[in-house]
Amino acid sequence: MLGTIPFLGLYIILFIWIFRFLIVFRRRISCMAGMMAAMAIGMMIGLGMGTLISVWLPDQIFQATILSMLMGGVIGAITGSPISIMAVLDGLLAGIMGGMMGTMLLTMIPSTNLESIIKIMTVIYGAIVFLLLLMLQGEIKEEHLNKRSFLLSKPISMFVAIGLLFLITHHTTGISAGPWEDHSKHSQSISKDDQTPVKTPIGQTDIPIKTNLELLVNATEFSFSPVAIQLVVNEPFTITLVNGGKNEHDFDIIGTDIHVHAKPGKSNKVSGNIPKAGTYIAVCTLPGHKEAGMISLVEVSPTST
Repeated sequence: MLGTIPFLGLYIILFIWIFRFLIVFRRRISCMAGMMAAMAIGMMIGLGMGTLISVWLPDQIFQATILSMLMGGVIGAITGSPISIMAVLDGLLAGIMGGMMGTMLLTMIPSTNLESIIKIMTVIYGAIVFLLLLMLQGEIKEEHLNKRSFLLSKPISMFVAIGLLFLITHHTTGISAGPWEDHSKHSQSISKDDQTPVKTPIGQTDIPIKTNLELLVNATEFSFSPVAIQLVVNEPFTITLVNGGKNEHDFDIIGTDIHVHAKPGKSNKVSGNIPKAGTYIAVCTLPGHKEAGMISLVEVSPTST
């Protein structure tokens, strides 16, 4: 969470800058320009805070979504308040939409790209706020602008500030979300009487072949263990899904009838067989879980080796 503080600071500073401008020149800014300002700030704050809150609450998607929508909506409404009720409504709705999309975006992004997407969103936010300032300054006559402080009258001041903030955030590292940190380090655990190691094309070194048809799959937030399973065509098997996480999870082999669901701290079993050889993908079908990394490969060979 500490790694996201510079990004949060950038969002707050630029919002205050624009809001101050709107208050000072509220009688000289048209309703349309005020609505655009409220919409832009609400949408971008919602998007940005949606990504940050999802990092702070990685295993609480519902709470992160609601908080992001509230924060984006409130900031958008505050931005439009010096102008008109229409601007307030415009900012409120844009902020709610942005907060929802920001959380959805980070949920679908692999953990390896987590830091990159937050930095990209920061760059987009800074660029849009700068363009917004230029638009608002175009609404004001030069003689009125020159009567105010350098920070409000000259766009170069915000340009320099954004550049410095970008420099700080660019060198910020260590951004991570708890449950997504270890997707590349999934362990392998299969209940068996005998194992024969084989090579697998997905980068795992040794994947055991099950000979007693009893498979143990561990589910946490948000990963399966093992990440690869090998079966034989028409071979009867029983999969036991052990849910060690705080959320409900299931294990669904796409293209088959194999589906098992387990509540937090519980386990459940399903038996069956797969009649056709090939490579299948097993996922957790609950919203957002597949995108967060709950994927496993099931290799079904024609005959045992």
